[in-house]
Formats: sequence, C-alpha cells, structure tokens
Amino acid sequence: MATKLEPTTMSPTFTSRPDGRTGFVPGVANLALDVAERGQSTVIAVLQDVRGELRAFVENGIELAEKTSAQVFRFARTLTKRIDEVSAEALNSTERLLGNVVKSARDTTKAATDTANTAISGITASA
Repeated sequence: MATKLEPTTMSPTFTSRPDGRTGFVPGVANLALDVAERGQSTVIAVLQDVRGELRAFVENGIELAEKTSAQVFRFARTLTKRIDEVSAEALNSTERLLGNVVKSARDTTKAATDTANTAISGITASA
C-alpha cells in the first residue's frame, strides 16, 4: 500500500503585518532595524546612568572637600585659640615673675640700705 507522492510546488505564505510589510527580506530588515534601535536605546540608557553616577560621584567629592576644609578651618581656629591662651598665660606668668624679681630687688636694696645705715650709725655713735 504505497501511495505515490507527487511533487507539488508550494509558494511560501507570509502573514501580513498590520504596518503593511510582508515578506522575508523586509522582515529581516525590519528585525535588524528593531535590534539596532533597541541597542541604541540601551546604550543611551546606560550612558544616562553613567552620567548620573559620575555626577553623584563628583558632587560627593565636592561635599567631602567642603566638609574637610570646614573641619580644617575649625581645627585651625581651635588651635589658634589654644596657642593664644598658652601665650597669654606665659606672658602673665612672666609679668608676675618680673614683678616679684623687682619687688625682691627693692626689698633687698632697702634691707641693705637699712643695714648700712645701722652700721654707719653704730660706728659714728661709738666714735
């Protein structure tokens, strides 16, 4: 029970698309264009993401530099205040020391003068 196969010529059937494009070559061309368009959209989206990340990176760097410089100036201000306090204390101590030295010198000079006067009085009184 063999059946005989007869060759038939069949023309390919292509479904019609809503935009009116039909056929294999236009389908491949349109697919290539769709892939290129999708690739272009993807590349643009990735570049937009990169731009956003770079901007965030630069802004964070600027913010870090701003905060660091503010901290440096705050530290410099505090350091200047402490150095001024130490130098003021040193000057006050030096002033007290010199005042005490002068007072001691005056007291010593007065005591020496009194001793000399007493000695001279004793020598002139006994003569």
